[in-house]
Amino acid sequence: MTDNPQSPAFRYVAPAAPEGCQPSYLVAGRGTAGEQRFAFYADIELGRDDGRTGAIGVVLVADPTVSRRHCIISRRSDGRCFIRDLSRNGTRLDGRRLVPNIEMEVRPGQVVALADGLEFVIEGEEAPRAKIPEPTGGATIVRPANAVATLLVGDIRDYTVLVRRAPSSVLQQSVSLVFERLTEVVGELGGTVKEYQGDALVAFWEGNFSGAHVAKACRAALELDRLAQQLAHDRAVWQVEDFELRMDWALATGAVVIDTFGGSQPTGLSMIGEPIVLAFRLEKFANDEAGRILACRVTRELAGPTFRFRDLGEMTAKGFDQPDRVFALEGENP
Repeated sequence: MTDNPQSPAFRYVAPAAPEGCQPSYLVAGRGTAGEQRFAFYADIELGRDDGRTGAIGVVLVADPTVSRRHCIISRRSDGRCFIRDLSRNGTRLDGRRLVPNIEMEVRPGQVVALADGLEFVIEGEEAPRAKIPEPTGGATIVRPANAVATLLVGDIRDYTVLVRRAPSSVLQQSVSLVFERLTEVVGELGGTVKEYQGDALVAFWEGNFSGAHVAKACRAALELDRLAQQLAHDRAVWQVEDFELRMDWALATGAVVIDTFGGSQPTGLSMIGEPIVLAFRLEKFANDEAGRILACRVTRELAGPTFRFRDLGEMTAKGFDQPDRVFALEGENP
């Protein structure tokens, strides 16, 4: 266990060294009198010291701004290392903030900074940059999926006004906590969060024209709307004073093409299709009079008699040539 009186902020139990394997090192205070070196052979994790014991391969940091599981660095068999951020306050690599849960290669000499700027340097044998050959059998055949999906867009109402009135740090914290809770519900109800666009959450449910996935999406929209109204009055979550959290929602169903981007190490989902654009356009029609959850005609037809819809008549969404019927989702029938 590392125990340097000049650097009391860390605890570390090194893993056993595999025979014939040279370690990489995570170095804190590099070049100073309090330098500490943490050897690792496979994975090394950084996290907050909350009193746990026996955490082999975990550098425990006595800093409340560090998450319990902050980030993890994985060392591959060829010596290359990859870092993945798991935290609330963020991890930076050479000053660039990492996208949470997306692996990024980290090379010897690069600086990993946690939360308020606690820095570590990677040391180890430089891995070759030569292209890694494809395994026997050739490259993966890329085959984008053609699917029928119901898109759900949730947007914070009057966000432009909110940005001008609320302190940025308070607003960011509040929005993050709200979206974190909403994301949990999307997953529990069988959906996938595709992305966040500032003040908007984009989720989808895949299926076919039988409509089973549409019912899941409608049920999720109702549940998320209820949750957003609850969070608006929870001061531990929505911390913006004198500005109530209000969210509008829209559902659109149709054919889409789903793919990944990022090459051999995908970093996100790509989705192309009319329902994506339509959902964003319909959400702009939502208000207290029309309703908070709007749906396109196809969504209404496939949801069947399970849900109550109110016909709002024909509307022409921005960018669309022809008007179509729009409905307000009001609830689930017994």
